[in-house]
Amino acid sequence: MASTAPHTVLVVGGAGFVGYHLVSHFIAHATFAEVFVLSRSASSSKNRVEGAAYLSSDITNLASIERILDHVKPDVIIHAASPSPVTGTAKEYHAVNIVGTQNLLKYAKQSNYVRAFIYTSSSTLAKGAVHIDTDETCALANTDPKAPAYARSKADAEIMVLHANYPKTADEKTWAGHLATAALRFPIIYGTRDTTSIPGCLNALAKGQTTTTLGDGINLWSFCSASNCAVSHALLASALLETSPRPAAKRVDGEAFNINDGTPYAFWGFARLCWKRAGGDPSLVSEMTHLPSWFALALATVLEWVYWIFTLGMKRPYTLGRQQVEYACFEHTYSIEKVRQRLGFEPKVDFEVELKKAVEWCLEEGGWRAQLKGVKGVKVD
Repeated sequence: MASTAPHTVLVVGGAGFVGYHLVSHFIAHATFAEVFVLSRSASSSKNRVEGAAYLSSDITNLASIERILDHVKPDVIIHAASPSPVTGTAKEYHAVNIVGTQNLLKYAKQSNYVRAFIYTSSSTLAKGAVHIDTDETCALANTDPKAPAYARSKADAEIMVLHANYPKTADEKTWAGHLATAALRFPIIYGTRDTTSIPGCLNALAKGQTTTTLGDGINLWSFCSASNCAVSHALLASALLETSPRPAAKRVDGEAFNINDGTPYAFWGFARLCWKRAGGDPSLVSEMTHLPSWFALALATVLEWVYWIFTLGMKRPYTLGRQQVEYACFEHTYSIEKVRQRLGFEPKVDFEVELKKAVEWCLEEGGWRAQLKGVKGVKVD
């Protein structure tokens, strides 16, 4: 039986692209009465949602987290804060994904009001460069010292969250010392307000970098719309707040779930569709040159070292880091059978329609129409 009382949600990292869609969905959901957003950019974000309350704080600051939680008293915490998987550094991943998660868990578990904790995780935490219909039982990247720092930190953080799971039983009177936790693993998320994937494609179009692929160009990816991402968070939050225990086969607390649109799509097909929707001439990509994956990986490794040496580890390559090359060259597909069976999640989205909306938003609101105007082979209306 689901809990019907209105609940308070705190979305940590809710001022970004994904956070905007999470907050919008929770605001519209009848089960959740109040939505708070905690973010370092809360006061300056352009992604604010009417009806939500925004609080500026840093989850790496333990005292600040204690004050925020005591003020908000959330029933549910959604931990969606993370440095960019593309431009973040190992130091930033440790600070936010490890230390920040530890801080949130510490005060969430000792409180008498936080009941559920959801970690917004990543499908790419799976071990290895190739993931084919990978399920939640896979080995994780934290067991591989050569894995990208982002993937290792997300794996470590998810493990912390799931190990903190200790829901209250019916005969216990207080939630202090108890917490129902779970994680949602996402691949590439796309939608309006995207600041990474679609802008990256449009940047390549603006620079005329549309005729070369890394690898053979046919590798598949699981993608997830921002709307499916938001729906899955609310669905899991409601399940974690249920007052009646679930049978083992339907258990959700202490579990991780893959979430995506359910149908894989070619990684380079995603880029081509973005270029097409932005006005790119089809002849720009009619004949592609394929850079061998081994060569691209070797080049990326050298470039990573050059950046590390000359920036003292403070910056990473934006377009040709090793992690980006692995994404571009190899298959990354993930099974969602577990979440279908345990939460009844069914993705609802028309991939091409949603991607078109997202590209149009980037053109109009993200400033890309002006940047693409005058670019050879691009016809911007």
